[in-house]
Amino acid sequence: MATLLSNQTQKTQHYQTNQQVKYLHLEAEVDMLLQKLNALMQRKQVTELTSKIPQ
Repeated sequence: MATLLSNQTQKTQHYQTNQQVKYLHLEAEVDMLLQKLNALMQRKQVTELTSKIPQ
């Protein structure tokens, strides 16, 4: 009986570790996408400002 409980505990810990790893990967991907979005928005602002300057 103790072995069954021990195996279940190990499986639960393994599952929790896998979920945490997946979460961290998703969090990193979201951060990367936000950085790309911010860079695109800044580039758009610069383009809009420079297009309004008379030459």
